[in-house]
Amino acid sequence: MRDIHNNIATVQTLDPAVTTISRYGAPVDRRGFAAVEHIVCIGTTGETLSPALSIACAIEVSENGGDWQPVTAAHEVLGGTPDENGVFATIDDVAGDQRDYRIGYVGPARYSRVAVVLTGTHEEGTPIAALALLAHAHLKPV
Repeated sequence: MRDIHNNIATVQTLDPAVTTISRYGAPVDRRGFAAVEHIVCIGTTGETLSPALSIACAIEVSENGGDWQPVTAAHEVLGGTPDENGVFATIDDVAGDQRDYRIGYVGPARYSRVAVVLTGTHEEGTPIAALALLAHAHLKPV
């Protein structure tokens, strides 16, 4: 069957909000699913972005939903290679806003989440939201 509607679940992990400080998404429990895709949506920034005034999207994992570690292994993700802090995207220029940034987690940990880490002082803020798509459900329909 080519039905995607009944075979995925969505979880809003960061509520849509104008963001002026770093935020951490709600934990996503992969139990019952074989795949998770995290999507961070960045709106029009109110700042003049630069390397000193930037937004970073990072991925973190946990075995218990409480002790978080950055994902640093390239083989545990799809769609990019995270750095030593789990950062898979850095927005430091206006060309990087009004986009979504995605990363799939395929590692062994049960829980994952995204973090949006702001560098510098963001006075006007940027609208940011995030959600996770869970797929390859063990029991269908979802």
